[in-house]
Amino acid sequence: MKNGMVIIDADGHAVDYEPVYRARLPEQYQNRTTIYPSDNFDRTQNGRLAAKRPPSPAQNLADNAQEGIDLQIIYPTGGLMLTRVRERDYAIALCRAYNDWLYDWCAIDRQRLKAVALVPLHVDTRAAIEEMDRAVSKLGNVGVMVNTYDRSRNVAHPDFWPFYEECARQGVAVAFHASGSDTMDPLCHFENFLQIHTLSHAPEQLIACTAVIYSGLLEKYQDLRVGFLEAGIGWVPFWMEHMDEEYEFRPFDAPLLKAKPSEYMTCGRVFVSCEPEEKTLRYVPDFFPADNILFASDYPHWDGQFPDAVSTLADRSDIAEGLKRKIFFHNPQRFYGMTVDPAGFGAVR
Repeated sequence: MKNGMVIIDADGHAVDYEPVYRARLPEQYQNRTTIYPSDNFDRTQNGRLAAKRPPSPAQNLADNAQEGIDLQIIYPTGGLMLTRVRERDYAIALCRAYNDWLYDWCAIDRQRLKAVALVPLHVDTRAAIEEMDRAVSKLGNVGVMVNTYDRSRNVAHPDFWPFYEECARQGVAVAFHASGSDTMDPLCHFENFLQIHTLSHAPEQLIACTAVIYSGLLEKYQDLRVGFLEAGIGWVPFWMEHMDEEYEFRPFDAPLLKAKPSEYMTCGRVFVSCEPEEKTLRYVPDFFPADNILFASDYPHWDGQFPDAVSTLADRSDIAEGLKRKIFFHNPQRFYGMTVDPAGFGAVR
């Protein structure tokens, strides 16, 4: 809690490294040289940030208490590389192993730690639907993650529409998340991780957003809620205007649309996470709904602000208190389809 506000972190991360999977994968996969393909860049800044990664659920909760986070929605770390895995059966096994492990991780306090499911959408749409259904109905997950990178298709490819249809039918939030790796390298040819990471999350979300909006996915499935995470939010007004301008001259290329792209972005079913320190955040509500902005700590990743992510945003004088309460508390409930009683965290209703 911070300044009397219950804090919901809409995008924290698990520490699902290789031992997590080796202990849970089917026997034929346990002795692989590596569990996930990697870009082999160091993300710990030569080990200086290693202590920030929680070795146990208890440490995760302790770090959240230090930060001021009351409820954390957890995404993968190793699992962000899932779409690099080409083998169908192996990718399915990875998702099941991760979701089962995260269920056990959150068992320490299911009121304060909640999971988002990892699904093998890139290799098998039907298997992704089945794993989403299992994770939501049996494991209690509050959403599902779709990686922004796919080797041969964008996130709104028609192959994936049955999956989105089922998410819409069940009211399951779909969160698009990048890996922060070298997926843009075929275009950029960068030589170090600073360059690669700078051009990872944001452009991948621009691509995902363009695909989702122009495809007509939100027009087709009126109950579908989508989120674009960990790329900041400053890009949103610019991209809304840019899509409108392009669409004005070529509406025939997006035949399912019945409104301007910006109107789908502001329809109430599109959510975007912000960075706590973003200077442009104060202007975004002039263009994008204040009810659809999410707080994301990115804990415990190397580029997060632990233990100051919450305070960086909560203590800002240029952001209205009402907007902060929406970002920290009300908006994530709407995205993830949760109802959170503030009294359960010691707050006055």
